[in-house]
Amino acid sequence: MKMFIKIAHYTIVDQMRAKSFYLLIGLSIGLLFLTRGCYSADYVINGQQVDSTLYLSRIIFQIIVMGMLLMVSMISMRIFTRDQNDGSVQMFLSRPVNRWEYVLGRIIGTWLLSSGFMLLLHLSLSLIIWFQTGEINLGYIGASIICSVNLLFMAAAVCLFSLLMPDFISALFAIGILGIGFVSDGGYRLLSSEIFTAISPSAAGSSPAPWRIFYPKLFMVQAYADSLISQNQFVTLGPVHPLINVFAFILLLISLTLLVFKKKSI
Repeated sequence: MKMFIKIAHYTIVDQMRAKSFYLLIGLSIGLLFLTRGCYSADYVINGQQVDSTLYLSRIIFQIIVMGMLLMVSMISMRIFTRDQNDGSVQMFLSRPVNRWEYVLGRIIGTWLLSSGFMLLLHLSLSLIIWFQTGEINLGYIGASIICSVNLLFMAAAVCLFSLLMPDFISALFAIGILGIGFVSDGGYRLLSSEIFTAISPSAAGSSPAPWRIFYPKLFMVQAYADSLISQNQFVTLGPVHPLINVFAFILLLISLTLLVFKKKSI
């Protein structure tokens, strides 16, 4: 366990050595503060006046999450390939390090780095909202922590696929899984909305296909996080909470990654 923590720490430090990492942080925070003027605008949706600050901040919150999902995919796809090419994996495994410690250290280190980056951006967003409204909404922090579960899913998925297929293809494959879930669960949320129910009651009342119930609920996790910000009631799909669903898939992906890596020749 001690070596697992060291490898996770090394993974974070290794990524933070790049000057581009700090440049990206600075640009991201700067862009967030440039959007301050948008929060004072008036928005009318479905003929009703809405709270522009809360509404726009929820959109930006989700944009940050999507950007971080893409970022963690790009980082994860080259972890094992780069280590094998530069000899890092041989260096690690020549010491008293188990393969499971190496794999988990790399995955968890990547997840912690991306989650910390995302939390920093969401903290900046909550500060902007505080400046605009004078109120502190802790829902942004809780929602950010919940969305970090999706980052762990993507890191585990891309790392597994990178052991079976080329790097870029592994990232595209994981993003494809994400996209299918967003279309499926997003469509369900749309069908369940009051507007669509009024337009087409029969379509809104139809039951979803079984595969949609058990498919990774990445979209629903972000919808649940959004409900913490807006304080609206959360309606899930299926009998299992999306967090439990995604955690189950994470355990499956990490287990498969450990199994594949164990059989891989170094």
